Amino acid sequence: MMKRFVCAALTVMMTAMLFTGCVKVVKIGEEGKLTGEVEFNPGDSVESIWDSQVIPECEGRGVDAKEILDKANGNLIGLGEECNGYKTKAATYYNYCVKLEGATITAVDKESFYKTITLAVPGYEGDAEVVCQIGKYKGSSVRDAMTFIDFADFTNQTEWGQINATMLGKVEETVVAPVIDDLTEGATIDLVGCFTADSKNKMVITPVVLTVK
Repeated sequence: MMKRFVCAALTVMMTAMLFTGCVKVVKIGEEGKLTGEVEFNPGDSVESIWDSQVIPECEGRGVDAKEILDKANGNLIGLGEECNGYKTKAATYYNYCVKLEGATITAVDKESFYKTITLAVPGYEGDAEVVCQIGKYKGSSVRDAMTFIDFADFTNQTEWGQINATMLGKVEETVVAPVIDDLTEGATIDLVGCFTADSKNKMVITPVVLTVK
């Protein structure tokens, strides 16, 4: 990679000498500033937007879980743009930011591959199942619910996937890990998160804020 950057930088400098007679000296490691080719770093990208954009967007666009479930009336897939639903061109299903306050944990699964807690939503009387992921996360609801992130902004599918994987790692390290021991049956939680409406009657939330009362 470094050789490619250096060669590109030398090509640009030779061109500059040919047409202008001037040479721009570039420090090793800063060739990207001259060539415009900067190596993609998903960790830095997620770190730079998590607190300043991801969490504020989830909180600002988040709709109370009961309201979403009541409007869905057994068909979350059919909500579409209701409840601030958002779908990028690359997505199959709509994604939503959701809020839950005072939810009771009715079941805890920390043993299976995809770890979850099952939640009772205050005031909701329907039969939809609401769970929150707490380990071995699947899906891409956080990435796909963000209106400021678009597949077209990335070079390829690999980078698009890396952003999602890094976001899920951020959830694990900074959102779930600090409270994992307190996630027990009967505990009460507040959360802000995202879910993909890929099931009519099941809401699987990936948290970005999770507090145990």
